[in-house]
Amino acid sequence: MSTDTDILRLDQVGVRLRTAGGSAQILRDVSFSVGRGEIVALAGESGSGKSTALLAVLRLLAPGARISGSIVVDGQDIAPLRGRRLRDFRARTARMVFQDPWRALHPMHSIGRQLVESARAADPSLSRSAARDLSGDMLSRVGIPDPGARLNSHPHEVSGGQLQRVVIAMALVASPSLLLCDEPTTALDVTTQAQILELLQELNRDLGISIALATHDLDVIADIADKLVVMYAGAVSEEGPTAQVMARPEHPYTWSLLHAAPGQHPGERLRAIEGRPPSPLTVITGCPFLPRCEHRRGVCETAPLTPVPVTDQPDRRSSCVRVTAGTAQPRERTSG
Repeated sequence: MSTDTDILRLDQVGVRLRTAGGSAQILRDVSFSVGRGEIVALAGESGSGKSTALLAVLRLLAPGARISGSIVVDGQDIAPLRGRRLRDFRARTARMVFQDPWRALHPMHSIGRQLVESARAADPSLSRSAARDLSGDMLSRVGIPDPGARLNSHPHEVSGGQLQRVVIAMALVASPSLLLCDEPTTALDVTTQAQILELLQELNRDLGISIALATHDLDVIADIADKLVVMYAGAVSEEGPTAQVMARPEHPYTWSLLHAAPGQHPGERLRAIEGRPPSPLTVITGCPFLPRCEHRRGVCETAPLTPVPVTDQPDRRSSCVRVTAGTAQPRERTSG
């Protein structure tokens, strides 16, 4: 159940999609929350389900996708939303910043026109003149130089980093309660990535916007996220305060991710995660990470999928039955 302190809560959310190969389970009983004014990062390998979880919030999944469980945004259950009510929700309450800014904007329309349309979709009472003024203010807010002139530009006249700022401004003109960011720095160079992440932190701090951020970059998580949700095979493996999870992961998959990431352990040889994640077409019983786990035991074959509080750490959850039972601990991040 959603609380007053949550802007977003997913409870036991599943997403199933019919494909040529059969019924694919993309999300499996996913539960997590984003508190008001909080930045939450969803991390995991490609195909872990983190982007699907964000798209499910806006109901932007492929036609025929079936969503189960509960998604509540700012106290509103989104399941009954249809037609105009769903469009209004997408325009006003929650906005998405996609991975590729080039695909998020229409190449034939000016930046100003697209920002004005976004602002008026959220507030139809705005005149075009007022919406244009607001758009210029938001471009300035996200660090676009000479915003008045930039409103007349087209997307191809703007660099990738500046264009991602434009996309963020397009979300901000709606004054949303929740910003969903799907790998927002993947297509950018390292310097520009840092600038965009700094901008997101500023927006969170200065405007109080709650942010859910999907990423595979652990450096991103360490720098900006209050809470970390680690996903694997469409399910949540571990959740908790970012600093605690990264200092002492309580699931072998999290430990493996940290030790496979460049820059996490200077001078140490990277440890590849052997094998591959299971196909969404696979019927999973027990721990989905079991075939790739160095610490697997017989009990893992029947481990519950849903994370539970870690022993003596109620603010953390893990689906590793060895940890939650208090029988073993994955090695600390600093181990060799």
